Formats: sequence, C-alpha cells, structure tokens
Amino acid sequence: MKYLSLFFLFIIYSCSPLMNKQKYVTLSTLDEQRFVFTKEDSILIKKEEEDLEIYLDACKKSNESCFVDITDILPNFKSGVSGFRNIFYERLKISRSAKPSKNRIKILIGKQNSIENIEVTDFKNSSVKNEIIRVLKLPELNKWKSARTLSGNKNYEIIFYLYIKTK
Repeated sequence: MKYLSLFFLFIIYSCSPLMNKQKYVTLSTLDEQRFVFTKEDSILIKKEEEDLEIYLDACKKSNESCFVDITDILPNFKSGVSGFRNIFYERLKISRSAKPSKNRIKILIGKQNSIENIEVTDFKNSSVKNEIIRVLKLPELNKWKSARTLSGNKNYEIIFYLYIKTK
C-alpha cells in the first residue's frame, strides 16, 4: 500500500505544472545592423568621396545635369529575413532543460557572401549556445549576398536575440 500511494503521488507530481514546464523560443527582429569598415575600406571610401566631389564640381562648371546613385546595399538572405527566421526556427532544437534566457547573437556577413563570424553572449546554458552556433553554420543559413557600397562588398554586422521562456 505504501508503494502504491508513493506511485500515485509521483504520477500526480509529474503531471503538475511544476514538473512539465514547457519551453518556448522566440526570435527578435534583426535589432542592430551596421557596416563594419576596415582601414582599407575607410581609405577607399574617402577616395570615392573625393572623386565624387571632383566629378560633381565638373558637372556644375559645365552646367550639366549629373546623377549619382550612392545607395548602399544591405546584405540580403536568399529568401529574405522571414526565410532566414523560418529556417533558423525549423533547425533549432532547444532542450526542455534549458534555462530561461535572453541570448544575444551577433553574426558578421563577410565580403564573400557568407557568415564569417558568430558570437553568442548572455547565455545561461552552453548547450543552447552550441546549438545556436550549429544552426547558424548550416549550409542553408549561409546563403547571403554581401552588403555593398560603391567600392564593393563590405562586412556587415547583425545582432538579434533568442529568448527562451517557460510557459
């Protein structure tokens, strides 16, 4: 009888909300984004600005109408940001034992149309960090077009957060 009552107590406890807290994972938008310029990039950009100024001055002097498109092009994932998020979610496997946390993820989209660096900080569980890195290194998440300026492809940094919460 003693064992039977212990068994029932265990069953009741294991079905309780205390025992079966489910995890859910949310991904923030791509919160922080910026170009990352090297010294060489800065020199090229300064040279471009000087050349552009000379060109525009020549246009003014000859009373010509000149058009210059100096638009920077941000990095682009093959299927867009929503495609990136969907693939990330589909491939990510978070353990039920993962502690609630806000994981800061920083990726560097390099000049070669790929993720060149991944940093995960503010994590409470190293297995979550390793899983994030594993997923971001998958070939299907490495289909980026590099950011570009007038002088060519540039490094671009994106920061976002992965939230792990209990229901």
